[in-house]
Amino acid sequence: MDEMVKYLKALTFLQLQAVTGGAAYRKPEQLLERAGFTHKEIGEMLGKTANAVALSLMRTKKQVRSETE
Repeated sequence: MDEMVKYLKALTFLQLQAVTGGAAYRKPEQLLERAGFTHKEIGEMLGKTANAVALSLMRTKKQVRSETE
C-alpha cells in the first residue's frame, strides 16, 4: 500500500506541474523526491544512478537559492 501512495503522490505532483506550466519544479528529480521517492528509486525510474540524482538535486537547489538571493 505504501508503494501505491508514493505513486499517487507522484501523479499528483505531475498534474500540479502540468497545471502550473512547470513553474513548481524544474526537474523530474525534484518532483519525485518531493513525492517521497529515494534517490535510488528516482534513478531507476529515470535511468540514472542514485549519485547522479543526488548531484542533480543539489545543483538545482543551489541554483534556486542563488536566484532568490
